[in-house]
Amino acid sequence: MQRLSSEDLDALTEIINIGVGKAAGSLSDIIGSHVVLKVPKVDLFPLDDLHKIANKLGHDRVSSVLQFFKGAFSGSAALIFPPESAVQLVSALTGDTVTSQSLDSVRSGTLMEIGNIVINGILGSISNILKCSLDFSLPEYRDISTITELVSHNILNNHSGLIVFAEANFFIKALEISGFIVVLFEIKSLENLTSMIANAIFARDSNAV
Repeated sequence: MQRLSSEDLDALTEIINIGVGKAAGSLSDIIGSHVVLKVPKVDLFPLDDLHKIANKLGHDRVSSVLQFFKGAFSGSAALIFPPESAVQLVSALTGDTVTSQSLDSVRSGTLMEIGNIVINGILGSISNILKCSLDFSLPEYRDISTITELVSHNILNNHSGLIVFAEANFFIKALEISGFIVVLFEIKSLENLTSMIANAIFARDSNAV
């Protein structure tokens, strides 16, 4: 299997973490409470091994806001909440008492607004830092049970390529809400990705001089 060097993996983790940090700042401004994020762990594996991370969700079904993108590479990004966290977050933002039974009628719009800001913060930073153009689909709300539901049918049917999997867990302390952010990049080869990472590192080092 093709692999990223440790230097490239560290650089990619740093790039994604910058985007996640900006997204956390945006989310903090929206909800008026500090958002704590862990440094994302970035893994690379063949597309056929996607099932190996299927248990990452930790719940039978979770609420997600999903956005697909394509360009220099294709993929998806998702903001994911366990059911109880989705209820708490919507209640906190709308000021209404929301139950798991009534959540379906109100959560979509509220969570979509949050997800759109957070995901665009991440993808925007990645696109800017790697100097690549990405076209985004409209965000969509989904209840999902496996990671594979975050991947487009075209990618799954392709049965080739590599997946860069980045996960960032976050916690809203004041509201006791937890969830996580997942970014999946589907790439046909490592050459384009490593070239973009190298150019980003060179630009950063040049600016630091």
